[in-house]
Amino acid sequence: MRSRPMMSSILLIFLFAATALPLKIVATINPYYLILKEIAGQEAQVDLLIGPGQNPHIFSPKISDIRKLNDADLVIANGLDLEVFLEPYLDDLTSRGKTVIYIGNLLPDELLVNEEENGDDDESGHHDNPHIWLDPIILTDYVVPVLVRTLSTLDPGNSEFFSSNAASLIKNLQEFNDKTASYLERFEGKTVIVAHPSFSYFFRRYGIQLEPVLEGVGDEPTIGEIMKLVDFVRNQDVIGIFAEYQQSKSALDILTDETSVKYGELDSLGISMGSIIELLQWNLIEMKRVFDGE
Repeated sequence: MRSRPMMSSILLIFLFAATALPLKIVATINPYYLILKEIAGQEAQVDLLIGPGQNPHIFSPKISDIRKLNDADLVIANGLDLEVFLEPYLDDLTSRGKTVIYIGNLLPDELLVNEEENGDDDESGHHDNPHIWLDPIILTDYVVPVLVRTLSTLDPGNSEFFSSNAASLIKNLQEFNDKTASYLERFEGKTVIVAHPSFSYFFRRYGIQLEPVLEGVGDEPTIGEIMKLVDFVRNQDVIGIFAEYQQSKSALDILTDETSVKYGELDSLGISMGSIIELLQWNLIEMKRVFDGE
């Protein structure tokens, strides 16, 4: 008779412990990992799936990655075909009742940058650029609010905490946007050459034209195509050439050798960055170095 109350107490302890466990969240790429860490703080366990030194376009998960996804309460992915090799696993999670959010798929169509694919078998010949996280206004108006709503739905007890952290992040992003717009205003209408169209949303936000060397994944331009780019640089108002850490640099090396345009290197995913603001600011500093001829 005395063992039954003890058993009930033990069950209550386990029930309390289970409900007190923080949310387990997996972000597919580093920018969302940085944002989620800032919003959720110590109230959630946030893990990163694809390291910022890896290319998410060609990432294929290991068994340990699949286990991490299976253990998560929430998976935040970009969508827009960025994590194409992950999609079967994410679809399986969704079919089993897991919460998987594709951030890019929630944006209005008019915000998406539609790009032409050369030499692709897709009949449409177009695809939506997936690199939405590099536009600070898309972050403030869409990405951060979606994440706050999702976290608050899964953990309503911490809703005010999430909202307060998100408000601080949005304020910092708005200040970054104001300062960036003020600096880049004098370059409006000019052109930059980039290794890959990762920064399409960023440069579009500030009225700068972008000409990518590599439009697809794993492709390389021919010598003839590179020489056309050399002629383009010499005849257009090109203010900078940018490589990218996660992309091949060989074509840009030839391009910079043949022209006098300043060269820099951008980081779309945030290697060694501690926050999304740090990622954006680091790239802006590199742009300033190139644009100001330093």
